[in-house]
Amino acid sequence: MKEILEKLNQEVGIIGSMVITPDGMMVSAALGSGLEEDRVAAIVSSLLVSVRRCLLELKTPGCAGSCILSAAEGKILFFDMGNAFLVVVADKDIKLDAGIVAIRSAIHRIRNRKVA
Repeated sequence: MKEILEKLNQEVGIIGSMVITPDGMMVSAALGSGLEEDRVAAIVSSLLVSVRRCLLELKTPGCAGSCILSAAEGKILFFDMGNAFLVVVADKDIKLDAGIVAIRSAIHRIRNRKVA
């Protein structure tokens, strides 16, 4: 899985990526330099749990398929893969059209990877 994340990180505008469980536990991560794995995992986990709790309180059916959090210095993108979430940390100027194609491809490869 780490190889898939590292390949995704080669896309223009993508700084790092990770897979986390719905309850916020990290499964695998490939983060760029300057990103501390434990710190990013804690922030992302907290955001994911908060978003899911808000959706339940709003009585929205199901879960968000994807979510993009935009800030002044970058973006965090969440994608529901069913049993886990792909989280992508990106530059503020990422071209989302091309980025989403690469992300969807990575999701497909993660879901269909062969585990020894």
